Amino acid sequence: MVDSGAHPVPPASGHGGFAPTQWSVVRDAGGDPARRRAALEALCRIYWPPIYSYLRRRGHSPADAEDTTQAFFAHLLTGDFFDRPDPERGRFRGYLVGALRQFVSHERAHTDAQKRGGHLTFVDLSGLDTEREYAAVDHAQLDPSEAYELSWAVTLLGQAMRRLEAEQRAAGRGPAFAALKPLLHSTPGPGDYDRIATALDTSRATVAVWLHRLTRRLAELVKLEVAATLENPADADQELQHLLHVFRR
Repeated sequence: MVDSGAHPVPPASGHGGFAPTQWSVVRDAGGDPARRRAALEALCRIYWPPIYSYLRRRGHSPADAEDTTQAFFAHLLTGDFFDRPDPERGRFRGYLVGALRQFVSHERAHTDAQKRGGHLTFVDLSGLDTEREYAAVDHAQLDPSEAYELSWAVTLLGQAMRRLEAEQRAAGRGPAFAALKPLLHSTPGPGDYDRIATALDTSRATVAVWLHRLTRRLAELVKLEVAATLENPADADQELQHLLHVFRR
C-alpha cells in the first residue's frame, strides 16, 4: 500500500470566529418582513426536530405534532418573538421551548388543525421522515422537556457533522471522509483500520491519524454550533457539559 500523502483534514487551527448566534439572527430580523421570514425559516430548518419531539412526548399524534410544529412557526413569524428577544430568559434552547409551551397552552382550546395553522407551511417537512427522526431519539422514560433537550443535542451534533462533511468535500476529500465517517459515530472494530486503509490505498497508521484529526475537527465544530445558540459564546463550555449530561442520561 502507498501513503498518498493526502490529509482528510488540515491540522486544527483553533476555533476561529464564532458564527452568528441565534439571538443575533432574531435581533437582526428587525421590522423587515422579508428578513423576519428568512430568519424564521433559517431557524426552523435547524430546530424543527426538538419542537416535534417535545410535542410527540406530550402525546400528540405524528400528524398533529407536524401540524402544531408548523403552526408554532407561523406564530413566531406573526407574533412578537422577533421584537422582544430577551437573552436573560436563558439559552436559546430554553427561550424557544418556553415560547412553545406558551403556544401549546394557549392553543389547547383549538383542537382543529385548520384553526391552529390553516395548513400553512412555514418549513418544508415533506421530504423528511419526521417520525423516523423522532424515533431515533425517543425513549419511553423521557418527559417532553427531556425529549426536547436530547433532540436539541442530536440536532446540534448533526449540524456539526454536516459542516464537517461539507468542508471535506470542498477540499476534495469526500471519498476519504465517506470511508471514515462511520468511525466518528462508533468505536472502531477489529480490522476497521486495515479495511479502510486498503480501500483508500494508504497505511493503517495514516488512517489512524486522519481519524484523529476528523474527530478533533468535529469537536471544534460542535462547540461552534453550541456557541451559536448562546447570547455569550464564552459560555459554550458550560453548555457543552450540559448537553453531554443530556446524552448520558
